[in-house]
Amino acid sequence: MKDNPLLWGFILAGAAVGLLCLELLVPSGGLLGLLCGMAAIGSIVFFFTHDATFGWAALLLYVILGPVLVVFVFKAWFHSPLARQMVLGGEDETMRTQEESARESDLARKRRMEQVRRLVGAQGMCVSDLRPVGVVKIDGQRLDAMAETGIIDAGTPVVVTDVYDNQVKVRPQSA
Repeated sequence: MKDNPLLWGFILAGAAVGLLCLELLVPSGGLLGLLCGMAAIGSIVFFFTHDATFGWAALLLYVILGPVLVVFVFKAWFHSPLARQMVLGGEDETMRTQEESARESDLARKRRMEQVRRLVGAQGMCVSDLRPVGVVKIDGQRLDAMAETGIIDAGTPVVVTDVYDNQVKVRPQSA
């Protein structure tokens, strides 16, 4: 087979095309693209080894059809389900409209506000110093909180006095 460089030229040209297509499906960090380029260069070398006319023809085909093939493969890839999952802004059956996303976000915000509002009167413990903002633990849940007045040291028992705009306000618990 080493006496037949024309066959090796065609084998490496096919491998280059296959590696280019595989590069779009397998996350290789560009390694498959590098191997594709090496296969293309190798095929050109083998075509020149067989005959200068074959070498120039292969080089001309790579220069002209290479970019066309790359564009075609990318266009075909962008319409695949894999690309829609990988590329931001891709459309998929599971994608929501902007209005649906806004509604869901608003609903989630309202649920969170209701959940936080139920904490008024709940007792907890300061996890960190509140100067005036820090972390408290109420009902086993860590929350960002603001001291109603002054600084509250870590480890101090606190009570939730108000929730305003998703901000939990606490004061030290009276003895």
